[in-house]
Amino acid sequence: MIHKDALIDPSAQIADSAIIEKGAFIGKNCVIGENVFVGYNAVIERDTTVGDGTKVCMNAHIGGDPQDYSFKGEDTKLIIGKNCLLREFCTIHRASTKEDVWETVVGDNCFIMSYAHIAHDCKLRNNVTMTSFSALGGHCRVGSFVNMGGFAAAHQFVRIGSGCMIGGKSTLLKDAPPYCLLAGTPAELEGLNSVGLKRRGIGPEVRMELKRALSIYMDLTIKLADLPEELSFLHPYPEVVEFIDFIKDSKRSFVRG
Repeated sequence: MIHKDALIDPSAQIADSAIIEKGAFIGKNCVIGENVFVGYNAVIERDTTVGDGTKVCMNAHIGGDPQDYSFKGEDTKLIIGKNCLLREFCTIHRASTKEDVWETVVGDNCFIMSYAHIAHDCKLRNNVTMTSFSALGGHCRVGSFVNMGGFAAAHQFVRIGSGCMIGGKSTLLKDAPPYCLLAGTPAELEGLNSVGLKRRGIGPEVRMELKRALSIYMDLTIKLADLPEELSFLHPYPEVVEFIDFIKDSKRSFVRG
């Protein structure tokens, strides 16, 4: 159902089961999936795909141009996954042209709370939670089941590994390895996110091995380049392998202290 006072560009594709409320704006080349809800005065600016079952609440603004001096109006895109919840006044921008694929991507089942911001070229995997006023700079990479507390911020190009919990008001300037707790300005490691792992059904033997991995990782007498070899004796649970693979590459170095 599309309200008569919604503003819809003729090029937009909207599923019959979608609900578009009064005052909503859906712009050029947008694709709105099945059972999507677009609230009162929400804006989906252009070149945005919204996956099935996602809710775009009133006054959310997604699909706007990237805040990038070099942007010249190219047809870049924003892709929102299925069953996401985008709350009031959150903002998510389309990509710039500085990466091979001109897409900002938000995965499935993500919860983007009021006033949170996702900048151009970010790639979020599934089940990410961004609490109110948290923000991601451009080109960030965020793994699955990450939780960012209120007012937490990540510098551009930072990677956040799967299962991390970033404390409120934290400032993340370097890459955060998977399954960790981080807090502070600048953010520091506080330990393993054991509660999050338990909630996801990760067994005690895996959690123990991840604690061993984190203990080795936090030993500053070991050079960063030597960490993969130092960690190689650990049991190759998928979560441990993910941890090791993550620290093999970085543009911004890693939070270790």
